[in-house]
Amino acid sequence: MKDKKFKSLSHFCTGYQVYSSGKQIEKNYSPDYVLKKDNDFIILEHETEPNRKTIIANIFKAAHFLQLEKYGILVIVMNPKGKSSMKSYIKHSQKYFEWLKNFSNIKQVHFIEKTKYYPNDVVLEIGNDTFLNNSDKLDS
Repeated sequence: MKDKKFKSLSHFCTGYQVYSSGKQIEKNYSPDYVLKKDNDFIILEHETEPNRKTIIANIFKAAHFLQLEKYGILVIVMNPKGKSSMKSYIKHSQKYFEWLKNFSNIKQVHFIEKTKYYPNDVVLEIGNDTFLNNSDKLDS
């Protein structure tokens, strides 16, 4: 799936409104999609060619945005590349996430495969049981 299509999907979570679809939300930060409820944010990043450096950059940028009065989670939608597994990306990210949560209000990072997030051309509701059962997460 191309980023343009990902940004056009109707991502949702009960009680949240669309905040951004690829627009800059902070200087030099334009996540693929953002939902908002009060000061609580759900940031979505779609990775077509994931690598560990890109995943860590996504986590750092989200953590930087989620400071002061802003709280939230990051959802990374991707398919593992090559011989990598979803678990290997999570294992690699764990120490950075642990360090960042001391400086940020990032609560969780969810990793979910594209085919599980977007089965039968319908996106899952973020945070519902099906989403949680199909995603792997880092949390504080």
